[in-house]
Amino acid sequence: MRRLGLIGITGLVGAVCLALGIWQLGRLAIRRAANVQALTGRALPPLVGDSMSATQVIPHRRAVLTGELDPAHEFVLRNHLVRGVPAVQIITPLRIPGMDSAVLVNRGYVPAPDAVDPGAARWTEPGTRIFQGILLPIPDRGDGSPLTRNGRETWKRLDLHAIRARVPYPVAAAYLVVQPYPAEGNAHTLNGRVYPFRAELPSMDEGPHLMYAIQWFGIAAAVLAFGVLFILKGGPRGSASAPPTP
Repeated sequence: MRRLGLIGITGLVGAVCLALGIWQLGRLAIRRAANVQALTGRALPPLVGDSMSATQVIPHRRAVLTGELDPAHEFVLRNHLVRGVPAVQIITPLRIPGMDSAVLVNRGYVPAPDAVDPGAARWTEPGTRIFQGILLPIPDRGDGSPLTRNGRETWKRLDLHAIRARVPYPVAAAYLVVQPYPAEGNAHTLNGRVYPFRAELPSMDEGPHLMYAIQWFGIAAAVLAFGVLFILKGGPRGSASAPPTP
């Protein structure tokens, strides 16, 4: 009975490890498909104009958007680290003429000592502005964990449902990660310093899923080898038998 129990436990552990390896391969396939979709979208001609409709705000497209920022409904994304410096990201709605929905614009990073509160300064870019960049989908997980620090609302992450509940006008389902124009440098200048530093696009690598899958398959193989060598064959041999007495 003990041996049967060990065989059952070994088989169960091996099956779980195999399932986890297959799950990681599935996540790798999803990651690769998303990368292909992103590259395909970026290869299309950029969306250009100041009279776009909400249906044209398609994720993974390059875009050049013209409009006015609405700093009154600006978001701060906390807990970032840029080249070793604690920082936050500045997310501001862009009102585009002729379009009922605003497009959130990721204008980049500003330093914050605690990676939550950047202080009382405002990094405004007033008037009609032109922003170029890549449109990315806004996640919709149900809650971006907003909190208020010194009168400023900060968020752990963008969340479409939660943001739409707080903004008095429709918000497009994609946001623009602003890239600098060559003539602009990295951002605008404020009191002799350059802020915000434009954010980098998310990496399109394949992530650690293949490595994790190999690890899980290796563990499964080791467990099954244990089952064969130490259970089915009766366990490890003890010391060699004593020679027969003459």
